[in-house]
Amino acid sequence: MSLKLIHFPMTRSLRVAWAGYELGLDLEIETRVFDRAKLKEPEYLKLNPLGKTPVFFDGGKRMIESVAIIEYLSNKYAKGALSRNASHTDYGDYLQWMEFGEAGMGGYVGQLLGHSMLLPEEFRIESMRLWAEGEMKTCLNFLESNLEADGYLLDEFSLADISVGYILFLVKVSRNGALMGEKTAAYFARLSERDGWKQASALKP
Repeated sequence: MSLKLIHFPMTRSLRVAWAGYELGLDLEIETRVFDRAKLKEPEYLKLNPLGKTPVFFDGGKRMIESVAIIEYLSNKYAKGALSRNASHTDYGDYLQWMEFGEAGMGGYVGQLLGHSMLLPEEFRIESMRLWAEGEMKTCLNFLESNLEADGYLLDEFSLADISVGYILFLVKVSRNGALMGEKTAAYFARLSERDGWKQASALKP
């Protein structure tokens, strides 16, 4: 087994590093400074032709989608730990939360970040920021209504929490933490106390 992640702090590669620690895998992590311009240079484009992050290698096999990578790691190298399959009664819930973390919320938080802080001021559009804020709030309200006062999305911690938890981290980074309900804020606090999160979020170039 030769597993390698090229990691850029705060980006979606954080999901993969977090899962690697939670699953106890021997994952080589090469942490680099995030520089958007360098992601478009020929050297990096040879690794990820989209010029984005993450990029993960299993020997000669390359993967670039963070949610797919963590599911792959669990099922190929950790006997399905933190995952679910069709034999589990909560399989549908697991799949829904795994996808909701990226397909459901990822685009909106990206717009929030872009039009709040990432884009040069002359390219920021206030109406886009407000639209993304409203859509993000709808997503967070849905999450809030499905959380208990303690615990995780399923009966126990799973990869679905990594999928969703990373987006909640971006909500905080975009200075929109106030959009979270009380249970959601407490849920993210529980996630951020996990050793796997602490190890992954502490990685520096």
